[in-house]
Amino acid sequence: MSGLQPRASNFRSCNLCGSGKAHIKYEIDDFHIVRCSRCDLIYVAEELGNQELAAYYSEAYYTGAQSKGYADYVGRRELRKAYFRSAMPTIKHHLASEVPRVLDVGCATGFFLEVAHEQGWKAQGVEVSTYAAEYARSQLSLDVLTGTLADVKLPASTFDLITLWDVIEHVPDPFETLTLVYDLLRPDGLVIISTGDASGVTARFYGRRWALLAPPGHLFYFSRKTLFSMLRRTGFESLSWQSDGAFLVNDVPEGQQSGRSLLLNSLGRFQQNRWVNAVLRRLKWGNIITVYARKCGPR
Repeated sequence: MSGLQPRASNFRSCNLCGSGKAHIKYEIDDFHIVRCSRCDLIYVAEELGNQELAAYYSEAYYTGAQSKGYADYVGRRELRKAYFRSAMPTIKHHLASEVPRVLDVGCATGFFLEVAHEQGWKAQGVEVSTYAAEYARSQLSLDVLTGTLADVKLPASTFDLITLWDVIEHVPDPFETLTLVYDLLRPDGLVIISTGDASGVTARFYGRRWALLAPPGHLFYFSRKTLFSMLRRTGFESLSWQSDGAFLVNDVPEGQQSGRSLLLNSLGRFQQNRWVNAVLRRLKWGNIITVYARKCGPR
């Protein structure tokens, strides 16, 4: 197995409730995915450090040279920007400021930052991948800091909006990350989190074959229950949530397509129609959960 290696002797406690009791749910590529016996958080039991993870998200991860990465992340630029533009009405509805100061945590190559700039917002990013952060700075002229949120030491009460698009599942300590987000937000500041929905129909349909069960890149698998609970415990009030992404469609490698998977791929193409996706969002049947939450008073 390429990339990070598991260390079975270094299992960790639950990041949400602190319990040391969990049962193994799946074993994937020698990593143990467990469910906490107390709060039901699903996570990778092996401890992985920030330096190891930073090395994992090299150029190969974004350019197709790593099996669990992206075939061409930069090639998805316009697709991602279109999604972020579609989210703008909801974001503006929840924002307390008309011209917010924005921080995108785990901004990758900066596509959300580009859309934020289109709105006239002042936007900054933080990215652990040296390759992605440098691309954002050199190719797109964006303000992106390299490192983790703890590394960059930004001043408290600075931002009106902090976003974590498809990021919370990657960080080794989501509780610490959200605590730092809380401190960085101004009073009534907004946080947006999107991540795979482990309680969704697609995750339950596929079980251990769910495409988003992808250690060591994905370390946490939040359900609606556990994500809302972590937000409450770190000082946030959930305002709304929506369901995005395809329904009952997994990523299937070319050349390994059975009749069933071909049918599901056809279903996926059907769901790319924006009207169909709007219906799936209303039914909350998507593969991704996106939560909008506001900073409350002192924790």
